[in-house]
Amino acid sequence: MVASQALLAVLTYGHVLSAMGWLGGGILTAFVLGPSLRAMPPAAILEFNAKVLPRILRFVQIVIGTTFLFGLLLLYFDYEGNFTFLSKTSQGMELSFGILLAVVTAIIAWTVTLPAFKRVSQISNGLLQSDQQPPPPDLAKYGARARRGAMLGVGLLLIVLAMMVASGFALF
Repeated sequence: MVASQALLAVLTYGHVLSAMGWLGGGILTAFVLGPSLRAMPPAAILEFNAKVLPRILRFVQIVIGTTFLFGLLLLYFDYEGNFTFLSKTSQGMELSFGILLAVVTAIIAWTVTLPAFKRVSQISNGLLQSDQQPPPPDLAKYGARARRGAMLGVGLLLIVLAMMVASGFALF
């Protein structure tokens, strides 16, 4: 069964838009929000971490999941379930490397970055509710871990983007 062009278009747009959300969320967090927050007063940082950060985390979790969902469906329907090209052509190898790197990036996000950001949010929320001063050292520790994870994720996703773009053109 050959997939319709409309289905492939929907899957392609879904995959690309989700991937843009994932990479865009990472860039926004690593290069805009993080540096901006460090310049704000501590009370504003805690408020942001407690109230806005959980929404950002949900968004990132959703776009990571939908990126893979749309990507796998697109791969399946575009190649009619035959994935032998992934190891036999230069396009397939570029795509395979990009997929592998995206999986590694997602594993880092789910096991390091997102949990660290979640912990920052929880600690900040607890501080707001208890009016405890000063913040515990764990807040800085988890914040640093989250920042490193976000920076690493963005770097890896830029490589993934390069591989996905390269796989769409006969470069080699």
